[in-house]
Amino acid sequence: MKGKNGLLYYAWMTALGIAIIVGLVTALKVFIQGHGLFNANDVLLWTLPLGIYIFLALTSSGLALLSALPLVFGIKKYEPLAKRMIFLAIATLCGAFVSIGLELGSIFNMIYIMLSPNLASPIWWMGAIYSLELVILIVKFWKMHTGDWHSGFSKALGVASFLCALVAPLMIGSVFGITESRVTYFGPVMPIYCLLMAALSGLALFVLYSVIYHKVTGEQLSEVQVTLYDDIGKIFMYVTGTVIIFTLLKFAIESATTIPDFLVYHRFEHAFGAWRVFHTEVILGLFLPFILMFIPSVRTATGGKILTAALILAGTLATHMEILLAGQSRPVGPKAEQYPEFISYFPSVWEWLVFVFTFGIMLLLYTLGERYLKLAEAPQ
Repeated sequence: MKGKNGLLYYAWMTALGIAIIVGLVTALKVFIQGHGLFNANDVLLWTLPLGIYIFLALTSSGLALLSALPLVFGIKKYEPLAKRMIFLAIATLCGAFVSIGLELGSIFNMIYIMLSPNLASPIWWMGAIYSLELVILIVKFWKMHTGDWHSGFSKALGVASFLCALVAPLMIGSVFGITESRVTYFGPVMPIYCLLMAALSGLALFVLYSVIYHKVTGEQLSEVQVTLYDDIGKIFMYVTGTVIIFTLLKFAIESATTIPDFLVYHRFEHAFGAWRVFHTEVILGLFLPFILMFIPSVRTATGGKILTAALILAGTLATHMEILLAGQSRPVGPKAEQYPEFISYFPSVWEWLVFVFTFGIMLLLYTLGERYLKLAEAPQ
């Protein structure tokens, strides 16, 4: 197939190799010098690597939820897409773990957290559920790769991965939602929002990846495949519309309060700019793609799918970062006496290199999977 061999493939692998070498140097630097390399302080603790983790972990859950259409709910027409969905979920979650490992300053901190459980901590449950989900997804993928799609054990793995993918985003949302000292996080809205964002970013990644893969390899789609991808595009549009409704509801709740934390929050909520009350990443990363999807010629065209999916992925990552940072921007307690009312932030070069390393690992796994693991296979 075109693109898997030749100059383009080797140039791509060289670029990924450079990204990973740079990332390994970054990881060594972080493990030696610790979290001080990031632009964090005693107030603003969570930075870009954690935002990347949230984005990729939720995206992985979204892919796993999407794979449940054929594997759990028995919609057989999507079976030709299932193996690729599962592998993308695995590779994306691996990237998420790379990012959170570097955010913690040492891989041993991750191991310590898992081996010293605090059953009252949603952070521990988040790590435990995502670790379990990764193991289940790997075993499920192996069963599919060896031709076992429909045995009782394989079906049980599909159900288990679906349940983990359903609960894990809710647990990420709970990490923020039970934080009473940060009222902009606190409440039942955050877990539901994380679940919806997981479904949205998972669909966006699958659409973007599939279209680019077929474009680069030159693989011609059959009529059945074209219909499948058009169906996925419609599901993508419906999920985007649902997220828009929930986002507008979230805006309405936040704008109707005069709690001091929200007044400070409003100074940071437009971290990427805004038009009136609407954030730039919401306008460009949610409203605009949704409008474009309503145009059939855009929704079904290769360029239209790439544009809408890319905008939503960028907007989703920006939204996660904005929520993450805005909620920390106001010093509370004793810290309020020695810090200004409002804490500003911009990622350090080391945080950007963590970004490069994380996506380098993830994209390398995608590439090797397509080359060696027959991701287009379906049950006979």
